[in-house]
Amino acid sequence: MNSAIEQLKLSEFRRFVVAGSFPKYGTLADAIRKMQFVQADPIRSPARAQDLILRQRVDGYVAGDLEERYPKLRAEEGYLFAYGFMTPSVWQLLRYRPKVELTELEREVLTAVSEIGEAHPRSLDERFGRKSVKNPWGGSSKQTKQILEKLHDHGHLRICRRENGIRVYQVPEHTVEKREAELDRYRLLALTTAQVFGPTTVRFLISELRNHNYLLPSRVDRIAAIESLAVDGKLVEVSVDGLTYLLPKKLSTSACGDAEDRVRILAPFDPLVRNRERFEQLWGWSYRFEAYIPAAQRQRGYYAMPLLWRDTVIGWSNATVIDGRLRVELGYIDRRPQSKLFRQRAEEEVQSLARFLGLDDGAWELVHGSDQPRSQRTN
Repeated sequence: MNSAIEQLKLSEFRRFVVAGSFPKYGTLADAIRKMQFVQADPIRSPARAQDLILRQRVDGYVAGDLEERYPKLRAEEGYLFAYGFMTPSVWQLLRYRPKVELTELEREVLTAVSEIGEAHPRSLDERFGRKSVKNPWGGSSKQTKQILEKLHDHGHLRICRRENGIRVYQVPEHTVEKREAELDRYRLLALTTAQVFGPTTVRFLISELRNHNYLLPSRVDRIAAIESLAVDGKLVEVSVDGLTYLLPKKLSTSACGDAEDRVRILAPFDPLVRNRERFEQLWGWSYRFEAYIPAAQRQRGYYAMPLLWRDTVIGWSNATVIDGRLRVELGYIDRRPQSKLFRQRAEEEVQSLARFLGLDDGAWELVHGSDQPRSQRTN
């Protein structure tokens, strides 16, 4: 790659990354089209990740808008670097994993979905029964549910809508007549992932796209494919404290001005914070999503959400809704900002979160937790 790359100070880089992370979209359709991918997660605490992510970027967005409006959006569901919602063009790149011959039962399920038109998993129970089998996570789930997921994963089905969060399937109207070569597909997926996250490293992109290693089985080839995006000018290189980042060419590293006087409560999977290596370089501490670790080992909370003040993630927040009232407790990695402006902006953010959740005016409270001892900052 180019040795004469732009050098940025950490403070400049931090301001640049934050400033570019929250474009404002007037409609949900615009957001999906321009963001290209929004990560999803089923946990609702106090809302699902996709809703929390879109809340920060779409004017007037409220929890559940994506699921409600999805059938009329130009959007698909699938697995890029994680499961989420995406544009049809990205979904087409993900279709058709290494060819695997479908079993007789899988072909029968596919035929049944085609006959039904829009198939809720329950609609297949009478025809295929309720047999449970072991799932990849060690538990059990209905056999037909797993078959539907596999058929969707391999591009034979799409998600047409959801009912109370449950996927409803249909056979796509159009098949892909011409597929890009494996190298081109991998390059496009890498470019899309870089556009989602902003500045990122080759190592991060390689790791995030590991589910698509079948396109380029050799790690050397995968690295070369990503580096070629910089050679072609589709990605630009910048160096920050000895670490080289790649960013989409359309982004400018010119001065972004002063950071916005705003508090943001972010989803644990928000594009700004999901890259943990970049997170630690930007803010000097380690954030960990603790929902899937034993309760006794949690330090910040089941669904502790990063807390951004201006251009610095200063701590985390835990939000719960009990009896129609939102309670938000803030925790801090260092000292809590003492300014009146911070308190005012924090209250505005909690009030905004309550409106997003559809709660009554004033149905919220904000609690400032204790500062965290410095000895715990890197855990």
